Amino acid sequence: MRTILLFLATCGLGGASAQVHLDAPLRFTAGDSAQRQVQGLAAPSAEGDLITLGDAQRGTVHWASAAGTANAITLNARPPVAAYREGLRLRFLPTLAAGAAPTLNVDGLGPVPVLGPELTPPPAGSLVPGRLAEVVWADSVFRLVPRPVDGCPTGFLQVHDGLCIQQDDGANVSVFTALRQCADRGARLCTWDEYLYACTVLNGQLTDLFNDWEWIDDTSDHTHTGNQAGRYYCAQQRSWPAAEHPNAYGRVRCCHRIR
Repeated sequence: MRTILLFLATCGLGGASAQVHLDAPLRFTAGDSAQRQVQGLAAPSAEGDLITLGDAQRGTVHWASAAGTANAITLNARPPVAAYREGLRLRFLPTLAAGAAPTLNVDGLGPVPVLGPELTPPPAGSLVPGRLAEVVWADSVFRLVPRPVDGCPTGFLQVHDGLCIQQDDGANVSVFTALRQCADRGARLCTWDEYLYACTVLNGQLTDLFNDWEWIDDTSDHTHTGNQAGRYYCAQQRSWPAAEHPNAYGRVRCCHRIR
């Protein structure tokens, strides 16, 4: 042990560096407590390495580089992640807007679903280029750490400080498909009051308005019927069969809450 410590001291005085493995506990006994320290730790390159306060403050061990596709995101962490473990936390900048059901594959460990705070697909606009994303591994999935979203996701118009609405309406589908399509985008069907207000204030900006009935989600939904609005004017509303049949279809225009 004495030989090793003398070697370390010699290297330190000479401005050199060395890698030493100790097979016994190391005790610092200098009279000055400020001198009881290890200096010159390199950046960690493996999970078992020590990190400096500077590395911890910079968060370098939680950073990963993103690549892949909209629904299959790949992350490369430094140091590499050896296994998915509870509490694993990673931050990255997406290179593409995420698709409806994105997965993360960290250092080749395999694709894992990414879910939002409510264990549903990530909210629209939460995984887009240039916006920092943070995920935590828990219960065999990556959970997206919620962050305030500034403005509206792509394809949405801002109604007021807390609400966005989809600019164009989608294809004719059943109410069940409409609900699923909005959820897949991290959004939902508009309530009656949201639709009426958005239709009124953004009348000239919403695409394909008044070309067909559009599904909404309201308290008068029933087991066998759903609600539609906006066929010829904003305040128009009706109940319509909730069924998987072309005669029971309507357009889809989703709403998104800004958090």
